[in-house]
Order: sequence, then structure tokens, then C-alpha cells
Amino acid sequence: MHAAVLWIVLIPLAAGLTSWLAPKNNSSIPRAAALLGSLISAALVGVVYLGYDPAAGGVQFAFTKTWFTIGDALADMPVQVTLGFGADGLSLPLLALTGVVGFAAAWASKGVRTRANEYYGWLMILLAALYGVFAATDLFLLFFFLELTLVPMYFLIGIWGGEERKKAATKFLIYRGMSSIGLVMAFFGIAYLSGKVGGGMTFDITSLTQQLHSGGAAAGLAPVAGALFLLLFAAILVEEALVPFHTWLPFVHSQAPAAVNMLLGGVVVKTGAYLFLRVAGGMMPAMVARYALLVAVIGVINILWAGLIAFVQGDWRRLLAYTTISHMGVFLLAAASMTPVGLQGALFVAVSSGLLTALLFAGVGIIGERAGTVEMAALGGLSKPMPYVSGLLLTGALGSLGLPGMGQFVGEILSFSGSFSVFPRLSAFGIIGILLAAVYLLWAIQRTTFGPTPATKEGLRDGTPGEVLPMVLLLIAVIGVGVFPAVIGQTAGGTLAALAAGIGG
Repeated sequence: MHAAVLWIVLIPLAAGLTSWLAPKNNSSIPRAAALLGSLISAALVGVVYLGYDPAAGGVQFAFTKTWFTIGDALADMPVQVTLGFGADGLSLPLLALTGVVGFAAAWASKGVRTRANEYYGWLMILLAALYGVFAATDLFLLFFFLELTLVPMYFLIGIWGGEERKKAATKFLIYRGMSSIGLVMAFFGIAYLSGKVGGGMTFDITSLTQQLHSGGAAAGLAPVAGALFLLLFAAILVEEALVPFHTWLPFVHSQAPAAVNMLLGGVVVKTGAYLFLRVAGGMMPAMVARYALLVAVIGVINILWAGLIAFVQGDWRRLLAYTTISHMGVFLLAAASMTPVGLQGALFVAVSSGLLTALLFAGVGIIGERAGTVEMAALGGLSKPMPYVSGLLLTGALGSLGLPGMGQFVGEILSFSGSFSVFPRLSAFGIIGILLAAVYLLWAIQRTTFGPTPATKEGLRDGTPGEVLPMVLLLIAVIGVGVFPAVIGQTAGGTLAALAAGIGG
């Protein structure tokens, strides 16, 4: 079991390789490999989740092996880079999110027939890279997996996307590439800073957290730490597609295949949230405290801006993109409070938003396949010919706006409980954004599923049990989080409390 987390990363890689090597004239083999690989890795996440001891805390199920040493360019502070994998209270909920959404996305890819070998191969590489981001215990390795996500996403969008797929894939690569430049500079700066405060330069995440907590407040290093934090935060804003770096996400969502959108909106943009908690909060606590108001203001701007812009969206995929941006605004507002309650709310929002976004994209994908469009003006009355898909879409929308009994409700209650204790006025504006979400989501549902059914849509076939299965699985997961919040709270509580204590929350 010590290397269980390593196998979570390796199994999708093996499934991807199997998909590529399968006969090209048979899509069933690569699909079976992807389904089996994603299911086994998700099940293994479940085993690790159940086996994690919150009382002991820290990184568990660890695997560490020296990868290489950086010593020539930085001879005064040589540093080892390790192949380090493990899980703690912060990474486990996001690993679980990746497992559920990854399997659902693989299942929802049933309609892919063109170049199926490559498609499922890239999908599994993407899944492995996402697991690697959350499982890495070495900052350099984390960056490696974060960069690895760019390659499969580029091909999945550029080959199997819509009419402007190449433009969308290029835009995704440019924006995320810009973020990568900022991240690699910030990561190396943080590692260098660790060497200056004592203990030696390292990329080990646990060591960095301990060293920078104990000596990071040195007055002479504060200007350097401040510049590194701002650089890191700007890169995270791009990763999360937040204002003012948000424009890539709606366009990419409008062109990517439905299953790819499930992973993009459900997990890929959540890597930025993880970086904020793990790197900014864990390694630069004094800087988070100093710039907390800035982070909170940007969070509220995203909640309000996304809510207002969503009203003028006619394409379901673009509307869901702005819903994601609004959710991540709530995440920033809650995380900026750096209270134990606020941090738990932020993590709940990240996980619940990921599940709900994937659910809604799965439903919109089925509608688009049946109706030939996801433009709301061309739809209407779909609850008659497509009752199951329409009902699940409505349920997902209600969950997204915070229906009690679902994970997003718990996340928003905790998030605003934490943020109101620190930023009461800003939080009041944030509540307005939540109300806007209720209006535009219900308005979109009304235009899509209620009212008269256009003559051209009366004969549409409802989703089959196999097609709606991903939506059902995701709905079960988000209800499970809402009804049994301890499934996240108990696992992550100790880690997040320590994080808040380190910052002074």
C-alpha cells in the first residue's frame, strides 16, 4: 500500500498506451482500456481515501525516489528533485474528484469513432497528469505534471473539437503557457528562498512548507517573497481562468468535445485552486495574510462579473464557463479569509463545482448530439421528448446554485461563514452574485426544457441509460458530499486547520 498513490498515476498511463497500441479499426478496445484504467484508478483512490488516517495527518501512502540533482547552475545550493508521490487531507478530495470525473468522462466518450485510439490515449494521459498534479510531493514534479496536461488537452481540443477547434486549442496553449512561465519562475524562487532562510534548497513540498513557515518572515526577504507571491497569484488567475485572464475558458468550452469539457471545467481549472492552497497558503503564509484583501476583492469581482456576463450568453457551454468562473470567485473569497471554516468552504466549492460542472456538460453534450445545437434560442420544451436528460440537467443547475442537500450548498455556507468573519462588506456583494447565478441558471433551464417544443425537436430521442449513467454517477457524488459533508471535512479538517494556523487565521 505504500506505493498506492504511485499506481493511481501509472494505471491511466498504461491504459493510454494500450489504447494507442490497439487495432485502429476497432474503437471498442481503446474504449475498454480507458474505462478499465479510469475505473481501477478511481477505485484505488477510494481505497487510499478510506485508508487515510486524519488523526495522524501529513502525507501518507508515500513513495519517494531520487530523480536527478540540480547542482551546476546553483552550486552553492544543490537540490535534489524526487519522484515523490503521496496523499494528505488537501490532495485526497481532489484526487477523488479526478477519479469520479475521469471515469464519467471516459464513459461519456462513447460516441467517439474517429481516431478512437488516439482520443482515448490522450484522454488517459490527461487523467494521469491530473492525478500527478494532486499526488506529487515534489514541487518540480508537480510542475512537470501540470505541463503534461497541456499536451493532451491541445490534441483533444484541436482534433475532436468544433469548427474553430484549432484556434481554441492554440488559445488554450498560449494562455496556459503564459501561466507556466509565471509558475516555473515562482517555484524556483520559492525553492531558492527556502535555501536562504536555512535548511538548504529543496523542492520537497513538506520541507518547503516547514522551512518557509519557520523562517519566511525574515525582514530582508519580505520584498522577494512579496514579488514571488504576486507572480504566483497572477499565474494562478490564468490557471483558474479568472478575471482579467478569463477569456480563454468560454471560447475553449464552446469548441471542446463534451467529455473533454467535463474534465476541463471539472478538474483542469481546479488545479489553480490547489496551487493557491498548497503553494501560496502552505509556503507563503505571511504573503497571503498581507494580500488577503486583494485576493478577496478579485474573488468578488469574478462572482459579480461572471454573473452579469452569463445573462447574455446564448450558448450553454459558454454559460457554464461563466458559472465555473463565478464558483472559483467564491473559492478565492473564502480562501482569502484563511480561517479554518473558510478554507473548508473553499475546498468544498472546488470539489462540488467540479462534480456539478462535469454533470452539466455531460447533459449539454447529449442535448447537442440530439438537437444539433446547444443554443438556447433554438431549443425549448425538451422536457417532453427528453425527460430524463432534462430532469438531470435541472437537478444539476439547482445544485450549482446551492440547493440544500448538495455539496455546493455546504461549500457556500462554509465559504461565506468564513469570509463574513473577515470581509463582511465584500461578502455581502458576493451574496448578490450567488443570487444572480440562481436567476441566470433557472432562466437557461426554462428556455431549454420548458415551454412549447419546436416542431423540429419533437422527435428527439431521450438519453439512453448508458448515456445518462455519467450524469447519475456525478449526481450521486455531489449529493453524497452534501448529505455527508464529513467525507471531506473529516479528511481535510486537520490539514486545513494547520494551514490556517500557519497564516494566523
